Amino acid sequence: MKIFLYVVLSFSLLFSASVESKIKQNKKQLSSKKIQYKKMDKQLSSVAKKINSAKKEQANLESKLAKLAENIKNNEAEFNALQTKDKKYRTDLANLAVGMDKKKQKFLDLVAKNFSLALAQEELNKPTADSVMMKEVYKVYEKKNKEELNKLTSEIEVLDRKKSRLTKKKSSVKKAMTAYVQERSEYKSKKAKQDTLVKNLARDKAIYKKRFNKIKSARTSLERKLAKLKIIKKSKDKAKVDARNAARSSAKAPKKAISSNSASAPAIANYTGGKIASPLKGSRLIKKFGTYIDPIYKFKIFNKSITLKAPHAGSKVRSVLAGKVVFAENSGGMLGKVVIVEHSNKMHTIYAKLSRLAPGVHVGKKLSRGAVIGKVDKSLMFEVTKNNKHINPMKLIRL
Repeated sequence: MKIFLYVVLSFSLLFSASVESKIKQNKKQLSSKKIQYKKMDKQLSSVAKKINSAKKEQANLESKLAKLAENIKNNEAEFNALQTKDKKYRTDLANLAVGMDKKKQKFLDLVAKNFSLALAQEELNKPTADSVMMKEVYKVYEKKNKEELNKLTSEIEVLDRKKSRLTKKKSSVKKAMTAYVQERSEYKSKKAKQDTLVKNLARDKAIYKKRFNKIKSARTSLERKLAKLKIIKKSKDKAKVDARNAARSSAKAPKKAISSNSASAPAIANYTGGKIASPLKGSRLIKKFGTYIDPIYKFKIFNKSITLKAPHAGSKVRSVLAGKVVFAENSGGMLGKVVIVEHSNKMHTIYAKLSRLAPGVHVGKKLSRGAVIGKVDKSLMFEVTKNNKHINPMKLIRL
């Protein structure tokens, strides 16, 4: 039997180390967050997820918008430069075309005015000395003008090719800009919706804070009762913190009031006994015992109880062990009706969020194991202590 336990323990340790190693290597933050959320109050968890999801989406959109704005800015600068060049090329082309037309016209006018007679005489086969001389002059003049006209034509063709390349490039940039503008428009629309959501985050945070403080207040109230009954010890530091918080207005200093709930883990008792039946038959665990990081305020909180989801409204809650009732009253607020049962070996079990108590359950009442304490409509908060220290209830009960 000892060998078997040793093998099981060794396997468990190796398996645990392997899983922990993989988590560290792969940085499975999502899985970690899911575990943290499971330890939270259900309503707090819902609001926290909503807040964090909105923040993440908002940051993602702002990053994309910033990149798009930079791209558009760069393309606009290039587009404007191309437009300036295009305007210059068009002006140059127009000036060249005008100059070319003038030269052509001047050439034609010269021919018509000075050489028409010589050409006519040449055509009539009646050349004269003047006409022959004029014809030679005409040829020289014609050659010179053709050279100038060819030069102008070549320049115009070069400019035409440049303009064509420029036009294509400008068209490409304009198309890219249009795509960016459309994408920016789409993201702006999304961002507008997201901005509305972000405005609501302030409200969600207020809801979160209010709910958090209610849970904190209920927890503090229960701890005072447990301390008063000497079920747990209240440290001097904790007493000072509670006194300071009581005097502080949460509206004026919400972050400080909340951060005071950030505390190190309490003393934990080691339980090695066998497991017993759950106080709520057919229930499931919805809030765990232990430390978690608050997803909004990012500080550590230790949850000293577990919360069990009732299978249906009016589910019966039973004492997990035989004992004597040392506290039974309506605490009001989130805790509802609370019953504390004292057992042997300085062990106590706490049952909170009861909707009603069973008849005859009162302080001093002796209960047998499995005796009905009361009923719950939604969930049961269950806590266990021994020798003024907390025990993880899941070490004691089985679901």
